[in-house]
Formats: sequence, structure tokens, C-alpha cells
Amino acid sequence: MEALSDFTAYIAYLPLVISFFALFYCWKDVGARWLLTLLITIGCFDSYSLQYTIHWTTHYYGWVILLNLLFIAPIIFRNAIALRIYKATQSTFFLEASKLKFSQQEAAIMLLCLISIAGHAISYVEVFLYKNFVIDILYFKNFLLAKLQIILSVLSTLAILSFAFKTKGLNYAQTKTV
Repeated sequence: MEALSDFTAYIAYLPLVISFFALFYCWKDVGARWLLTLLITIGCFDSYSLQYTIHWTTHYYGWVILLNLLFIAPIIFRNAIALRIYKATQSTFFLEASKLKFSQQEAAIMLLCLISIAGHAISYVEVFLYKNFVIDILYFKNFLLAKLQIILSVLSTLAILSFAFKTKGLNYAQTKTV
């Protein structure tokens, strides 16, 4: 059973790793490249900060809620961010990046982040209740949260893969039709 728990610890990093491969696969699609770059940047920040925030015990769950909001922000504001950078730099990359339309996969990623926010909010409240001796056992945190996060990581990975395959990918220049 310990080998399984070691394996599940790595599943949390799966969306970030798949995002790197998706970035290379979708390199010719400027809008996909912009979105994946934003998500990878936040994912790297998340992975780096985990070594510090995991020791916060109580407020770790608040940090995870904030990071999930950070993952939602590029999906909602990426066009505005790209246009603002375009106005500052006049780089055509950012003008083209602002033209990416909202996709079903992005909606799925946002929904998964919202589910994660809800799960961590429940755990956050549960920990406060436990610390104030209102409850005796952290049911949700101990028995459900880790399993929920595994499911959300796998579904996020599938959403990223679906987004990558939806975009033109490596054959974009050859398959572009008029």
C-alpha cells in the first residue's frame, strides 16, 4: 500500500508535465502557446511553493484555494493580459494570442479548479472546527480530499490533452485550410 501512496504523490505533478508536452505539440498555435505558457508558469510556482506551504498545516488549504484562483485567472483574463502586453511591447505574438476563443477544455479546467476550491474550503473549515474542539475527526480531509485531488489531477491532465489535440498541433502548417 505504501508504494501506491508514493505513486499517487506523483499524480499531482502529471498536469504540469503533460502541459509541457502539450506546449511543444501546439507550438505553432499562438493562442494555445500563450494559454499553456501562463498555466505552466503558475504550475511551476505551485510546485515550487509546495515545499514551503505544506508545513503551514492550517492555512495550507487557503493557499491552495488562492492557487486554484490563480489557475482560473489566465483562462478568464488571458486575452486582456495579451492585449495589454501587446500595447506595451507592440509584439505581434501577443496580438495573435489575444484571438484565442474560449474552449470547452478551458471550461472543464475552470470547473475542476472550482471543485478543488470547494474541497479545500471544506477542509479549511474542518481544520478550524477541529482546532476549536468542535469536531473530533477530520472526515473530509482524512478520507476524501486526497482521493478527490487524484481524480481532479487525472481529469485536468485529460482536459489539457484534449485541448492540445483540439488545437492544430504539429501539422498546423500542413493542415490549415482556406
